[in-house]
Amino acid sequence: MSGKIIIVGATGYTGAALARSFAKDGIQCHLIGRNEEELKKLASENDQSYSVCSDVANFQSVEESLKDVENDKVSGFAYCVGSIVLKSFQTTKHEDFINTFNLNVTGAIHFIKKLQKQLAENNGAIVLFSTVAVDRGFNMHSVISTAKGAIQGLTTSLAAEFAPKIRVNCIAPSIAQSKMAKPILDNARIAEQIPLKHAMKRVGQPEDLAETAKFLLSSNSSWITGQVIHVDGGKVNLET
Repeated sequence: MSGKIIIVGATGYTGAALARSFAKDGIQCHLIGRNEEELKKLASENDQSYSVCSDVANFQSVEESLKDVENDKVSGFAYCVGSIVLKSFQTTKHEDFINTFNLNVTGAIHFIKKLQKQLAENNGAIVLFSTVAVDRGFNMHSVISTAKGAIQGLTTSLAAEFAPKIRVNCIAPSIAQSKMAKPILDNARIAEQIPLKHAMKRVGQPEDLAETAKFLLSSNSSWITGQVIHVDGGKVNLET
């Protein structure tokens, strides 16, 4: 890679694992997130730059967070942002859908709008994140599946529109260790059952997702675009 990688959601488990993996290879990253204290610590550990974006759904906030890299050579963008809202459809509120869509989709759109020119100039790559729930279908997942379904549609549409200058791919994980999954996995009974529902008999780790994202952002995947790649322990296609 010959340019800087922008990682949004960098203080999440996957974003942080991606930042550390790139740092080991001496590849420069710019880290973006909401928590300045966590960002500063991660950036310092890996000799990387960072900026705060208080609201990814606010275009001005996104612009401000990218000011320090607007003249840099940017070759990759990873939007490692996610959320989990688990409710029956009957108990969901309008705000659940809007807020989740804004966090997962509107934010990604804002960043891509700002970075498109820089990425195109450097034959860059974009990695977005969905969820296995879009393709598999789970109870209580209507809110997040709606938003992440939009992410998958955005992936294929932009891959077609941006080719051949920018590659766009998406990772659709099953449940993995993360800040948002911690309340679920901290429940001993649930944590014991989840691995049994996956062919690989374990919960995903941040490195599983980060290393896939790293590959998709690298020139090693230069003939891959428009794909939704399931990093899910076999959840989508294999009976357990």
